[in-house]
Amino acid sequence: MKQPKYAALFLAATLAFGGIAPSTIVNAETTEDVTAPDAPVLSAPLHTSTSLTITGEVAAKAEILINGKTYVRTILEGGEAVFKMSPQSVGKVIDVRLVDASGNISETTRAIVAEDPEARPDAPVIKPLTETSREVRVVGEPGQYVELSIGSNTYKGKFDANGLYRRGIAPQPAYSWLSAKTITTKGATSDVSKRSVYKDRIAPKPATLTQSVTAASYGVFGKAEPFATAIVKIGTKSYTAPVMSTGKFIVKIPRQAMGQKMSLVIRDGAGNVSQPKAITVQHALYNNFHRVYMEGMKLTVHKEVFYADSTTKYADTFVPLFVGHPSKSGLGFLLSSYTEDGSVAGFEKLTLRVGRATYSQNINDYEVYYEEYEDGSVEESYLFQPDSKLISFVDKYVRPENRITVMVQGTDYDLEFNLSGAEKRAFIQSLQYAGY
Repeated sequence: MKQPKYAALFLAATLAFGGIAPSTIVNAETTEDVTAPDAPVLSAPLHTSTSLTITGEVAAKAEILINGKTYVRTILEGGEAVFKMSPQSVGKVIDVRLVDASGNISETTRAIVAEDPEARPDAPVIKPLTETSREVRVVGEPGQYVELSIGSNTYKGKFDANGLYRRGIAPQPAYSWLSAKTITTKGATSDVSKRSVYKDRIAPKPATLTQSVTAASYGVFGKAEPFATAIVKIGTKSYTAPVMSTGKFIVKIPRQAMGQKMSLVIRDGAGNVSQPKAITVQHALYNNFHRVYMEGMKLTVHKEVFYADSTTKYADTFVPLFVGHPSKSGLGFLLSSYTEDGSVAGFEKLTLRVGRATYSQNINDYEVYYEEYEDGSVEESYLFQPDSKLISFVDKYVRPENRITVMVQGTDYDLEFNLSGAEKRAFIQSLQYAGY
C-alpha cells in the first residue's frame, strides 16, 4: 500500500500529544512511489468507431498517440476515460500508456483499428466481356477504391462520380476469370466479385463507309468494331487493314475504274465475320456533291456552293445542279439573289461576260420564283435547263484563271457580280460529271 511521505513521523507525534507514547520511537521516512501503473486496457476500435474507451488506474493520465499526435485524457473515478475521435482507417495503430502523479509510466498498450463487419461495402459488379474485349468495366460505390485482378496482375483505381471504373486490357482467353473488390476510403473491403470471360460468338456489325469509293480513291475509308480487321475483296485479291481504337479504318487499294464491284467484311479477334457490304466504285467527283431529297425529288448539288440542305452559300449566285443523278439531261443552272430588306430585282435578262466574249438570254418572268421568309428577307431564283450554246460558252470560258462576270437586268434594279472560285469549280466539275 502506498503511504504519504513522512507519515510515520506524523503518527508518532499524534500519539505523544495524546498521552500515549510509543515504547520505542522509530525514526522512519516513507519511500518515494516508483511503481508504474498497470498497462491500460483498450476497447477494440473499428473503422466506424468514434471513440476509444481506456480503462486504468484512477487519476492517471492516459497519453494517446494517433496519427503522429499525442492526446491526454484523465482516468476518472470509475476507472475509465473516453477518447473521442473521427473514424480511422482499417489497420491504423493507436498506442496508449498511463502516467501517474509521480511520473511513473506504464507499458504501452497498442490497438489496431479493425474492419466493422456490419459496415462493409457492397461487392462491385464486373460487366460482361468477351475474349475480344479491350476494356473491362466495373460498377461500384462512387468515390471508393477498386482492386481488379486479371491473371497474375492486380490494378488499383477509383470509381468515378457515376460509380464506374474502366480499364483498357489486352484480350483475355475465353473462360478465364477476372475478380474485383471494393475498398472504402477507410480501408473496409467488400466480398470479391468474379466474372468469367465469355466465348465471342457474335459477328461484328457490317462496316459503315465514311466516304464513297470513287475512281480517284486510293483506299476504302470507314468505321467498324474497334480492334477488328477490315477486309476488302476485289476479284480474287484481298486487302486488309486494322480497325483503330476509334473505330476508324483505311484499307489501301489500287485505284479502280468507275463501276467496279468490291465487297467489305469485318473480322473480329475471335474470327467472327460480319455480313459483306457491297461497294460500287463511283465517279471520281462523286464525293464533291451533296445528294438531297426535296418533296420526293432528288437533287445533286456541289458541296462548295450548296449546304447539305441544298440552300445556296452565296447571296448572289449562279451555279449548276442536277435533278436526279448527274447526267446531261439532268443538268440545270440556278440564278439566285437573296436580300434581307425584301427587295427584288425582277429578273429579265441574264448576261455572262468573259473578257470580250459574252452570252445573253432573256428570262421569262413566269419562270422566276420568289420565296419570302418570316424575317422579311426574300430569295429570287430562276432555275432552267441550259441550251447547247450556254453549255458551250461555260465549257469554253469558265476557267479558274478567268474572270466571269454575271450581269442580270431587272425590272426594278440590275445585278452584277463575279463568279467565285468555288462557283467556277462547281461549273467545271459538274460539266465533267455530266460527261461534257
